Amino acid sequence: MPLPRAKDDGSNGAPVLDLMAAHVRLVNVTEHTTPRVVERKSDGTQFELDPGFEVTVEVVDDGEDGSANGAKFFDSFKYKKDQSGTWHNKENSKLGQLTKAIHPDYYEDTSIPDLEESDVEGFELRARVKPKRNPNSGAVRGSTLDWETLRPLPRSAVTSVTAEPEVNEEDLEDIPF
Repeated sequence: MPLPRAKDDGSNGAPVLDLMAAHVRLVNVTEHTTPRVVERKSDGTQFELDPGFEVTVEVVDDGEDGSANGAKFFDSFKYKKDQSGTWHNKENSKLGQLTKAIHPDYYEDTSIPDLEESDVEGFELRARVKPKRNPNSGAVRGSTLDWETLRPLPRSAVTSVTAEPEVNEEDLEDIPF
């Protein structure tokens, strides 16, 4: 009797999601302003990563049946290097789209300060979540936000972690003291 088959998605446990318009929150934000060398734990290979923001993406509402609500995956938003070798937050990039979602007039209004970790931490937006593929092999290795679909949420849709719950004063009258 042959053994059953098992498809390897290559994701190493990261969720592989395909959501057309998910409401997501960015948490555990870290900004790196210079390139850095990292070492892969599995085989010790070292490679250099471009500067940018590393985040954990949490699915607040998958926009579908709710089965992906609460799923988390890692993603990054990278600075781009110009011809002189200087790193920039370029408008037509994944980081640029995130910046415009947070500060819509950022590229037109020079008085808006540069994007910081505190601007990104806890920010909620709507985007397509798609399978992330290895550019060399094509193997699926998790999920990523489709940078061309990053959009701010309407103010009414944003959930606030620090918001005080609404209290009906009439409900408090029945509490015995």
